[in-house]
Amino acid sequence: MSEKVVVPKFEIPSETTHPAIKAVAAIGLLLLGTTAILGIAVMHRRSEQEAAVAKRDAIMAQRAADAKAADEKAKAEAAAKVLAAQEAARKAEEAKAAEKAAKAAAAKAAAEEKLAEADGDKSGHHHHHHGKASAKGSKSAGAAVASKSGDDKKSGPKSTRDNAAIDKLLASFK
Repeated sequence: MSEKVVVPKFEIPSETTHPAIKAVAAIGLLLLGTTAILGIAVMHRRSEQEAAVAKRDAIMAQRAADAKAADEKAKAEAAAKVLAAQEAARKAEEAKAAEKAAKAAAAKAAAEEKLAEADGDKSGHHHHHHGKASAKGSKSAGAAVASKSGDDKKSGPKSTRDNAAIDKLLASFK
């Protein structure tokens, strides 16, 4: 074995990468890093905008609720005013009806008195028929008879007597 084996010489490239490929890889990594940073910034900005929109919507909803509450309050106040006006109108109608009843009771009392005088009640006693007047009318009829004392018994009813009875009746409503 004295003969030597000759191995052909091959040139094997070095195990290190080429500097151009290193530069391309570095640029790629830098591009990937900046893209990630930009993506994070965009997502952060979008979440801030969504929070601002949600806050604006909450403020608008609160204002709408306040406006609705104010409308409801105004409607309630208007309804209360209408009810008060209706109550006042009802009381005015009752006062007119009581006034008419008082006038009728006073006229009836005067007519009964005239009839009693015309029948010739010579004993000088004065008879009153309080049971025939209503509860409200009895006060006014009594006031009309009380205001009559001292007047000429043969004369007709005067307007001042009716007015006094009406004034007393109206004062009792207040």
